[in-house]
Amino acid sequence: MRRRRRRSPLRCAVPNAKPALAFNCPKRHPLFKSNVEDADGAATNRVPSASMNELAGLLAEALRHADSGSSSSRAKRPAWERRKALVCASPAYREAIAHSLSDYDVFVAENVTQALGRMREERMDVVILDANFDPVEQGVAFMTREVKLMRPSERRRLFLVYLTSGVRTMDLHAAFLHNVNVVINPSDLDQLPEALESSIRHFNELYRDFKEALDIAPV
Repeated sequence: MRRRRRRSPLRCAVPNAKPALAFNCPKRHPLFKSNVEDADGAATNRVPSASMNELAGLLAEALRHADSGSSSSRAKRPAWERRKALVCASPAYREAIAHSLSDYDVFVAENVTQALGRMREERMDVVILDANFDPVEQGVAFMTREVKLMRPSERRRLFLVYLTSGVRTMDLHAAFLHNVNVVINPSDLDQLPEALESSIRHFNELYRDFKEALDIAPV
């Protein structure tokens, strides 16, 4: 007597039945619609014409104020504020330089210690450095190093003058080689105030946009 083989429950499935999916389809989110609809029922984010006109008027007024106030809002040096100059020169030129700068608040340093202390205490506008300043303590090397260690924003506010022989006064190439703003020959010390005024004016013009962006007063 043969035993009937028991069929597996899987064999009793409905023919041609598709297997159940292992995941469910994500629910589709409805399209975002604005609360304001036009005549056709389409979504719209239009701003009323009155508000647009008002916004355009405010923008035009702001631009007019920006144009008219651009020149007046520039950082300017007050007329009553005198430039500060630090004279780091040898005894042969020290007094002559100090007397020629009558329009400046002049500080005279006799050695490198006084010069470094004054630079760190006061924000100098002009530093006049003589090539023979305090040679025993290597005054030129220490002063040049102090200037190089300044932050770029501070260095652009400092006008460095180098007093040395063998150069033409206000020679731009010589100034570039010495990494200073202007060079002065000792034989032209009588022209120092005029040379400073002209050079500082060009210096301020060169960095005008930079100083206006940072709201920094010119030298």
